[in-house]
Amino acid sequence: MKAYWRGLLLWGLVTSLLPHARAHQELHHNIELDLRQMEKTGSLELVFTIHAPELVVGLEEAASALYNSDWLAQQSDQELNQLMTLGRKYLTGRFTVQMEEREPVDLASRLTFEDADAIRSGGTRGLSPGCLEASLVLSAPEGPGRLRLDHAADSGKRLLLVIDRPGAFPEVLDVAPGTHAVVALRGKIDAPIVPEVASHPDTAPARTRILTVTIVLAVLSAMGLILTRLRRSSRGKSPGS
Repeated sequence: MKAYWRGLLLWGLVTSLLPHARAHQELHHNIELDLRQMEKTGSLELVFTIHAPELVVGLEEAASALYNSDWLAQQSDQELNQLMTLGRKYLTGRFTVQMEEREPVDLASRLTFEDADAIRSGGTRGLSPGCLEASLVLSAPEGPGRLRLDHAADSGKRLLLVIDRPGAFPEVLDVAPGTHAVVALRGKIDAPIVPEVASHPDTAPARTRILTVTIVLAVLSAMGLILTRLRRSSRGKSPGS
């Protein structure tokens, strides 16, 4: 019962803060790890959300595209193909995915995107303006299983990793650049490890305040992403289900 009320309270918080959360898409990366069908299908899925304007324009113009729901709809097939190519390069330069002790996944060849028409209609399905998704499907290992996600030191943003487990409210990990997260696929989640390098004592208070604000904004955006996923999931259910 306590878990139910905690979930209900968090849902209300997400709903009330959603407009503010989406306004900071340019401040962080979003990755969703979906484990909900793992036991049924034997696979898991990582979904990377990319703010596409950042791939081809300056940061100022990219930020303005956050409020332009038609940005992707206005792109030609050739331009969307270019965005997908740049998106693969963008993600492979910032993230490394590794299952157990296996070799890192070749993201450049394994990432898949939707077709052009689906990308253009992303806003109608709950994606933030100017955003497209890349998916990575991996076979689930036997036993507990662990997935490691490395975040490049020069990525330019923090990472919000959202983990969807069956029968549980989504969980969020805040992963700083230059660190990595290890996720237990069956069981408890391990927090990001390899801590950030401590700053000089003279700059620590200011840096702490900046870091705190950044984390708060990142968590708000993760809440917005979670609510979007829940809304999209509920829309996909039939009236009789």
